[in-house]
Amino acid sequence: MNEKELLYWNNYLRSINLGTKAEPYVETSIAGNIDIANSLLSLYLSGKKYAGSGLVKDYQLAGDELPKIGNHWIVLDAKGTPCCILKTIRVETHLFKNITKEIAIAEGEGDLSIETWKKLHRKFFTPYLQEFKIDNLDDEPIITEFYELVYTGAGKVDLTV
Repeated sequence: MNEKELLYWNNYLRSINLGTKAEPYVETSIAGNIDIANSLLSLYLSGKKYAGSGLVKDYQLAGDELPKIGNHWIVLDAKGTPCCILKTIRVETHLFKNITKEIAIAEGEGDLSIETWKKLHRKFFTPYLQEFKIDNLDDEPIITEFYELVYTGAGKVDLTV
């Protein structure tokens, strides 16, 4: 975490009366990628989006642990400014082809259908498939984290780029 992110994290800890006591795993990143970060952040802040999904293989190849209940995520806007903190409250793994309607709704994008979820995620994952040596996205495990929005800080969030 950089200084700005650490200050944001410590403000959250103080807001729940933990001072700067360490909490479970915390990650900082923009939502999705720079092109879609602010639109996804807006969905999280509005409560329409309370889940996010990723390729299990992406975590494995990066050497990262898979998400766990109790993890925290400081969501950054496209400019890298901390805007909210999400806490993982549930984790599920499904094959891409078996994504549920519940996940499509929880991700809050488009018309909330499974078809739209698959279309948007296929577009997002496709640039990485060759690098990850994935031949058939439908048979790839997807991990989905369900979140609770636990902190938005004191200021107004500016989602203009």
